[in-house]
This record gives sequence, structure tokens and C-alpha cells, in this order.
Amino acid sequence: MKDNFVLLSIAGLALQISLLTVACTSAPKAKSFAQWCQERNSVAAAAKHTIDVLLKESGTRECQQADSKLRNLGSLELSSNKISDLNPLSSLTELSVLDLSNNQIQDLQPLSELNNLSVLNLAKNKIISISPLSGLTDLSDLSLSSNQISDLKPLQSLTRLNKLSIFNNKIGDIKPLSGLTLLYELYLSDNQISDIKSLAGISFFRGSELGLSDGQLYTSTLDLSNNQIGNIESLSTAEFLTELDLSNNKIKDLKPLANLNNLTRLKLPGNKIVSIDPLSGLDGLFELDLANNQIGDINKLANLTNLGFLNLSNNQISNVKPLAKLTKLNLLNLSKNKIGDFKPLSSLINNLLELNLAGNQNPQKYCPVKPEMCKFDR
Repeated sequence: MKDNFVLLSIAGLALQISLLTVACTSAPKAKSFAQWCQERNSVAAAAKHTIDVLLKESGTRECQQADSKLRNLGSLELSSNKISDLNPLSSLTELSVLDLSNNQIQDLQPLSELNNLSVLNLAKNKIISISPLSGLTDLSDLSLSSNQISDLKPLQSLTRLNKLSIFNNKIGDIKPLSGLTLLYELYLSDNQISDIKSLAGISFFRGSELGLSDGQLYTSTLDLSNNQIGNIESLSTAEFLTELDLSNNKIKDLKPLANLNNLTRLKLPGNKIVSIDPLSGLDGLFELDLANNQIGDINKLANLTNLGFLNLSNNQISNVKPLAKLTKLNLLNLSKNKIGDFKPLSSLINNLLELNLAGNQNPQKYCPVKPEMCKFDR
């Protein structure tokens, strides 16, 4: 009986050792760059190219020296290098800043162990899946613009993000961003977005979470241009936004913007806007773009006396008297309207640098300010 017990114990121990061996061999440690370098003549061409790029970056062709230099780097700039295989980078775990923009990357899996990354630029690649990024929870600045991404779910875990750029992709659903409450710069232009309700939890809606630097509030930017947005009701509480771009959407009603008193830049060209009355209280605006809409009445603009840039081109404006008080204007575009009398604009002479009057009812090319300031060509 005792002998049987001993035999069973030995068998059990052997099984444990066997299982441990399997476990260890099933999750091999990522190859060091030195190993990749030493094997560079036997690896695939794409990996060899990446190795050569990294050797050049290290300043040496000696594998161990290059490995030592690269392993200790905190920042690495590899943009525009025709890189497609990221495997040789997989052991560079000290990196906190990595720029891989404008390459030919599809597979992000080799980045999944770079847990110290805080800034990552992957713009202008061939990326479809961003799943390998879900574990990079120290990221604060991420650029994925100009790729082929449609699914944002892997970003749900990146709750430390402050800046996120994902313009020019194939995104329709932005619900996965609703929990990224620390964002203060978000670029979503050139996608397929129509519903923006899920943005209501982001920090530019709740100023207490916006950072301060030397007593100054960080710029809080939201770019939703070139989408399919008609309803902007969910922006009504985004009172801490300073820059908002809604260019080229399907917006008619501006009432939700009426209380966004921290706005300094507002872009609304290429929409279906008729009334701009809700903007009358936004007296902190420096830049306002309302080109390519259906606006006729601009009386409410008279209150926006801090404007330095105003674009009203391609609308239905005939009366410019409300603009006479905007004496801080540097650039004013009134092209392609129905204006016949420009004399009220003579009060703008002190600060105005350019006045575009092309395509109006002004056959004599009358200029109400200095002649060199006026443009009459389309």
C-alpha cells in the first residue's frame, strides 16, 4: 500500500512538472531586438526591413549595442519608413512615446506588451482592428486617424486618454467613447457619425475634470466635421468647450449652442442653417465660420465684438450694417452674397487686413476700406 502511495506521489509530481513545462513553453518570452538582429538574414523581408530601420535609428550595426540603446529609449520616431512588420519592436518595453505614422501597418499585436506607452501615433496606416491596444491603459494621447477602423470597443479600457484623434476612418458608432471621461481633445471628422448622444460624459461637458496648467484651462476641442449629424442637442451641456468644428453636416437648429460661453472658435460651414440668433450671446468668439448656409439675417452678430475672423461667404445676406461694430475683425469674407451697400464696413478700417467682396452686387468694385484690403475675385 505504501509503495503504491509513493508511486502515485511520484506520478503526480511528474504530471505537475510536465504541466509547468507546457505552460512555460506555451508562452515564450518576446525575442529581444538582439535576437531579431542576429537572425535578420533568415526572417521575412518585412521584418528585415524593420530591423534595418531600427539599426539605423540606433546608430550602430552591432546587434548587442543596438539592443542596449533601443531597450533604454523612452521615445522613438519611426514615421514614414514603409514599416509593415512591428515584431522587432515588441521587446522595447521602456518606450513611452512612439510615432509610427505614415507607414504600412496592419497588425498591432506586437505593440500589446508595450505597457509604458503614453503617446502613440498610428495615423496613416492600413489598420482595421485595434484590439491589441486595449491593454495599453497608460495611453493619454492616441492618434489613429486615416486608417480603416470601424470598431472602437477596444478603446473602452483606455480611460486615461486626454487626446484622441480618429478622423478619416469608417466609424459610425461612438458609444464606446462614452466612458473616456478625461478627454479634452477629440477629433472625429470625416467618418459616418450621425448620433452624438454618447459624448455627454466626456470632460468638456464637466469642467471639474479638465486640467489646469499655470492657471490656464486646457483647450477643449471637439471636431465632428464631415459627418452626417443633424441633431446637436447633446452638445447643450458642453459648456467648457473652447473649440467646436461641426462643418459639413446636416445641422439646422443652433439652439443647443446658445450657452456654450467658453467657445472661442466655432465652425459651421456647409450645413442647413437659416437662423443664427442662438449665437448672439457667445461674445467670447474670436473665429466664426458660417459659410455655405442659408443665412439672410445677421443682426445678432452685432454683439460678437471680439471676433477677429468671420466667414459669411455663400449665403443670402444683403444688409451688412450689423457688422459695423465688429471693429476687431482682421479677416472678413462676404463673398457670394446679395450685398449692394458696403459703406457700413468703413468702420472696420483700423484692424481689417482682408475683406472679400467677390460675387456681390458691386459692379464698380467699391472698397469701403483701404483698396489693398479688398478682394473682388472669386
